Amino acid sequence: MVHDLESTNGILVNRKKVQRAVLKPGDLLQAGGVDFRIRQLDEEMFVHIKEETTDLKPTGASVTTDVFFPVSDAVSFFSRLKFPEGMVAGQSQRMNEIYEKLNSLVDSDVNVVLVGETGVGKELIARMLHLSGRRAQHPFVAVNCAAIPADLLEAELFGIGEKVATDVSRRTGKMVLADQGVLFLDELSAFPIAQQAKILRAIEEKVIYPVGENRAVPVDFRLISATNMQTAELIRAGMLREDLYHRIATVELTVPPLRERKEDIELLCVALLRSISSREKKFIPGITRKLLSILSRYEYPGNVRELSNILSSMVALAIPGEMLDLHLAPGRLLEGSISEMSFEELKTPVNLRQAVDDYTRKLVIQVLHQQDWNLTTTAKYLQLSTFGLRKMMIRLGIPSKKIR
Repeated sequence: MVHDLESTNGILVNRKKVQRAVLKPGDLLQAGGVDFRIRQLDEEMFVHIKEETTDLKPTGASVTTDVFFPVSDAVSFFSRLKFPEGMVAGQSQRMNEIYEKLNSLVDSDVNVVLVGETGVGKELIARMLHLSGRRAQHPFVAVNCAAIPADLLEAELFGIGEKVATDVSRRTGKMVLADQGVLFLDELSAFPIAQQAKILRAIEEKVIYPVGENRAVPVDFRLISATNMQTAELIRAGMLREDLYHRIATVELTVPPLRERKEDIELLCVALLRSISSREKKFIPGITRKLLSILSRYEYPGNVRELSNILSSMVALAIPGEMLDLHLAPGRLLEGSISEMSFEELKTPVNLRQAVDDYTRKLVIQVLHQQDWNLTTTAKYLQLSTFGLRKMMIRLGIPSKKIR
């Protein structure tokens, strides 16, 4: 349906001025100096659900749309697990195996080590354990060991006593802040070997000694650690004391990389796209099946974090109301899909002209953004005349100026 909200030039449907009209496939809609030909969308071309429009809907919209974000009803939630905000529950076998083990650890207070590549979501899993356990009402304190200089890490964990040095005031350590709750040590491989004996003692005796003080401060926390290296490698390389490992890794869980659970990619795309679109306050109705197919084949060396960055980039480049499609995708996605393509995969005929147009449209828009939508410099970059670029943009349906 189209509704004219008192626009200056009015709205025409099939060249007749209308106040309100229901559009059908084949109709010609003219608004704001632009002609739109209405066509029936192939349901298999894009991912969508039927959902009430939110505050991201276009101004004046008051109807229900069936082109928005999909949500899977197939996700298996384990009864005792509480997922933190921003975490997308996977539905792959690998993730269900992780959830099953976490479900068993809810009532336990044992220390856990999470092993997995950067970007797989180890901290989110640690937070899930915290929220699901008996310590949920107490603090979750995260410490990134790699972000703190080695000579300051002891003070960060144990705290500093009064008047230890000039201009240094008393500071409460992270272990005390985590009392009754959960202490999460991320990037365990960066933890200084020289200080590992002290943390071992703190775990065994449940007391800590602030830097510069002899008084013992009792602490009681659950320890969850994370590393992107295999623990056996850390021990073998002398980066992790074996006696400390046996204290902190009562249970060791390996979080699989995204390339080993590709069944979760569609679900992740949906949830991340919803979140990113809301954050950017930009209405993005969905994602095409062609793009989703490319996203599902990519290997993601940066895991879920990289997928989130890719979608953020495409949302930033998209025109409000535009479906995410191949022309918005970063080059590395398309390069990977082309390099992996084999003739055996081409089960159906390929529309070569459409494929070339899709790639050309993406390239032109990318260069336009790079050149701040300056047609002269864009044409020079693409080794075209300005007239030739304008003609190409009209054919490909690219607007002549950036829509903000």
